Amino acid sequence: MRGPFPSRYSDSRRLQGNDCALAQAAVVEREPDVVVEPESPINQGPDKGKPMNRISLPLSICILLALPAAGVAQNAEPTPIVAGEQVTIHSKILGEDRPVFVHLPDGADQTSTAYPVLYLLDGNAHFLHTAGVIQFLSSIGYMSPMIVVALPNTDRTRDLTPALSSPDENFPTAGGADDFLAFIADELMPFVEANYRTAPYNVLVGHSFGGLFAVHALLTRPEVFNAYIAISPSLWWDNKALLAKAEAFFDVRPDGEGYLYMTVGNEGGRMLAGAWGLAGILEEHAPDGFTWHFDYMEEETHGSIPHRTTYNALESLYADWRLDNPGALFDEGGLEALDAHYSAISEQFGYEIITPEASVNSMGYRLLGQNKADEAIAVFQRNVEVYPSSANVYDSRGDAYDAAGRLEDARANYERACALGRETNHVNMAVYCANLERVQEKMGR
Repeated sequence: MRGPFPSRYSDSRRLQGNDCALAQAAVVEREPDVVVEPESPINQGPDKGKPMNRISLPLSICILLALPAAGVAQNAEPTPIVAGEQVTIHSKILGEDRPVFVHLPDGADQTSTAYPVLYLLDGNAHFLHTAGVIQFLSSIGYMSPMIVVALPNTDRTRDLTPALSSPDENFPTAGGADDFLAFIADELMPFVEANYRTAPYNVLVGHSFGGLFAVHALLTRPEVFNAYIAISPSLWWDNKALLAKAEAFFDVRPDGEGYLYMTVGNEGGRMLAGAWGLAGILEEHAPDGFTWHFDYMEEETHGSIPHRTTYNALESLYADWRLDNPGALFDEGGLEALDAHYSAISEQFGYEIITPEASVNSMGYRLLGQNKADEAIAVFQRNVEVYPSSANVYDSRGDAYDAAGRLEDARANYERACALGRETNHVNMAVYCANLERVQEKMGR
């Protein structure tokens, strides 16, 4: 089946899990279903098989959008769309249990790929729309798929604010940012790395007090995260104490590296002043190896700015990821040219990034469209070798064998795709199995 593009066998009505996550405001929440996680390649830590909460959304609205009115069964049971799972971690540092929401990339259980991780503050408010942005941008080849680890709040002011120079009766619990950062770095991250396939690249996203925390994390323990997205950060905190700390931080790190994307909306006053202050320090003191952006988003409010910032920031962070004309690059240099591109991306992000399955797949279908079935078979073979657990790679190679008139080989590949699709309950299982039936009929079986 064609990577991110519909094949001639695809069902245009099929919905992916995050299509409705983007429309979260229109969906009524309900208590998450409790399930026992099956043993799978993506969830192989010491707690595998223990009960976890699945974060689900009812499908009723999506069914109405996806099917013609006459085709909706009146008594059909709604099917939940699973956007992620909830786990609970006991923190010795914080002295409490902490719920955590985890979203995995589509098809993560069908590949051995390791993924970068985005740690998201105010997780109860931003989990669904952030996961949706990542799913969308990665599906069109604009960024890497990512694991999203979202942290709901218990005592928001305590966890997200640095210690005050003097007590403030308006914020009696303030000042626990160092402990919360220690919890993330020393307890949460090891848990995530032990239980999910993670690449050594971590992004921190925070809004308002969360943006303040993101800047504090950069200046306090810069080794923990590779990139920071600070959305309308409350840099007015403690009489802008972090601004003085930032100047000193960069002055003693002339060779420092990193990435910071900071925004502020049409908020004025101390919010704008703090952001402009940090931008001025970065302009004067940030080393050449430290990439930073400041965007004054005048059309956004403090409440509306997180979604647009997250989209823009991830697109900027992964600006070199996408290929504007992969077909032309492939025509000129074949798979080696694609591999060279992702090799350069690997050097930029500091870990090995293999040419994605979808990128290779689309080139195979490009060759099929040019009536070059034998060349397409060789391209699809590459995906089979690199992604042997993916049902889709066998279905695609089956298409190429079918086009070449090698029906027995096509049947064997469709059979493998259908079997793997059933094993993993793949969203395209019906397509894979229909292809098997079609080629069997073609063979007179």
